[in-house]
Amino acid sequence: MASNITEQTAIEEIGPGQFRSKFNPGRMGNAKPIAYGGCTLGVATRAAYTGVPPTHHLYSLVGHYHGPASTTEKLVCTVHSTRTTKSFTTRRVVVQQAQPITTTAGSAGAGPQQMQMRTCMELIADFHAEEPAAPHMTYSAAPSRPYAASASQSETPVVLESILSAEEQATVERSREVFALNERFVQTRPCREGVAAQNLNGLLRARPTTQDALPLTDRTSAEWLRNKEPDLASPADQAAALAFCLDGGLSFLPLSLDHGWLEDVSACSSLDFALRLMEPRPDFNRWHLRERKTIAGGAGRTYSEGRMWDEEGESDRDHVATVHHAAEAREGAPKGEILAARKLW
Repeated sequence: MASNITEQTAIEEIGPGQFRSKFNPGRMGNAKPIAYGGCTLGVATRAAYTGVPPTHHLYSLVGHYHGPASTTEKLVCTVHSTRTTKSFTTRRVVVQQAQPITTTAGSAGAGPQQMQMRTCMELIADFHAEEPAAPHMTYSAAPSRPYAASASQSETPVVLESILSAEEQATVERSREVFALNERFVQTRPCREGVAAQNLNGLLRARPTTQDALPLTDRTSAEWLRNKEPDLASPADQAAALAFCLDGGLSFLPLSLDHGWLEDVSACSSLDFALRLMEPRPDFNRWHLRERKTIAGGAGRTYSEGRMWDEEGESDRDHVATVHHAAEAREGAPKGEILAARKLW
């Protein structure tokens, strides 16, 4: 089991252009042995960095999830070099994993389980040689609403400072197990101004929030985040850690902003992502503000956004990165084994 983000996203070379994760991906926000997508994205980001000139900095990760990864096997990345010029480097990364071959009912024998490599993710990573920005072309949008500084926020969500019923307390205890991966790697201070801190990401669905009167697309959740020890050392470590964190909580964000949770839908899974870094040398060892909001939903999909600012930038809260995320979302309560697997509360 990995003890920090650097270990969780670490890779080893197993052949020309091929790399394997040193640890199995971890689970977060899911009761089944399905890996958190940020683990896959972080490993793919580390692989994309191999062979890239040190003068080039990651600015774009665009890709698709082709299927869930399991927590029982390591990830294998194949890196293809698409472009290497003075100004740009482009890599295509295919992430695969050994998974059981699906058989028809009653056809499984008593022998060992047969496995095959299945694609979990495919992404394009682009790197750009750093260029001086003209003053009039350097700007940054502010967060959607004011949030108190990290020093003024608590690691305990504000909703937990109130009196909880026995049922609510049981939900809190079980949620800690589900989100233990983030707790192990990242120091988090939920912003009391955001929805997530007021209803525990939607798990305490009966709890009112200060944003209930707003349209769904105007509601936000936010957290102050920074890497736990040891410090992230290399640019690849930094980028992988940001990718790991920015992916978090976006697939079920529309539910949590509207007093819902995974038990309320029959499908909720990540489809694609587009992550852009504006800061060539991010430092996730320092506090960063992450704000999450949903943009649109329809046709069985939702589209949400996560943005991140550096609290200690040269100007007030420099914009560091943005991720846009599409997820599959189907209404209707899950049935059978799906509901049994999700129903931890």
